[in-house]
Amino acid sequence: MHKMPEREQGQESSIRSPRIHFLKDLDYFFVLRPLILIPSWNFLLIGAYLARQERGLNFDLVLALMIYTCVMGGVYIVNQIIDRDTDRINRKLFIISEGHISLKAAYAELAILWTSALILSLKFGLVFLSLIVLSMLLGIMYSVTPFKFKSRPVLDMFANAFGYGLVNCLVGWLIFKPLDCSALVRFLPYVLSIAAVFINTTVVDIEGDKKTGSRTTAIFLGKRNSYILASLLMTGATLIAWFNKDLICLMPAIVSLPLFFYIMFANLVSDNASRRLTIASFRLPGLIFTLITGYIYPVYFIFVVLLFAGMRLYYRYRFNMEYPTLGGG
Repeated sequence: MHKMPEREQGQESSIRSPRIHFLKDLDYFFVLRPLILIPSWNFLLIGAYLARQERGLNFDLVLALMIYTCVMGGVYIVNQIIDRDTDRINRKLFIISEGHISLKAAYAELAILWTSALILSLKFGLVFLSLIVLSMLLGIMYSVTPFKFKSRPVLDMFANAFGYGLVNCLVGWLIFKPLDCSALVRFLPYVLSIAAVFINTTVVDIEGDKKTGSRTTAIFLGKRNSYILASLLMTGATLIAWFNKDLICLMPAIVSLPLFFYIMFANLVSDNASRRLTIASFRLPGLIFTLITGYIYPVYFIFVVLLFAGMRLYYRYRFNMEYPTLGGG
């Protein structure tokens, strides 16, 4: 094999080194799991739009997005810290589990994120700050023992539906309007649709969750009852969104509802509903919500597209893998 001259080796090393260090520095951003931050941003922006009925971003809305990014990014760091051993075994979420970021650094980043979120939240008042604290507490109780809602039936569903569908939306709402009963009614179909979607995610993970000792809603109910409950919840979301004349929630619900019912009836007949269709059932509503949010806020849509492209480049050159894919992998 032809050996590169020492001078050229040194030149290549000097060229590659800055890029390597830059990619390693990006670990501190991508450990926040930006792909699953997108639903948080969607529902915050939707909550803000329903409050003021105006399109476009302003300073307060961008600041609220930054605050909630700090909150949920911290929640995802907590989850990765707690699950680092199982993540290492399952070869996923490896930035913390494989030591690309040390535990000490992860805790430091968590402290910086949550402290920043609390300080910045003071601008929007006590109720807004209370919701931020509630989001943090839900994130802790979702992953940390003795609570560990993610391993407890019904509580896992409630935490996701309440956190994303209500608290998340109210954070956006409060930027422009005070909290009142009308807001709770407006966001009820979002709570139900997210609960339906979450149940189907737990169905797909039944075998893996059993191996780790988790007792999720799907394990507790079984596949058949889980599909039935998910379909009923999505039906409820559709009906209430129609009653509220809320097209933003109605469109994802009504488009995905036939898929929910098809999977439910297929499982009733053969007890073997398609895994691919189940995955499609919980990815489709999220995709539609993202497209609708992007329509309301075009600059946000451009940001999401650039973020997706940036993630592809980061994972390709940092870890030599193709992630994320258009199929959601």
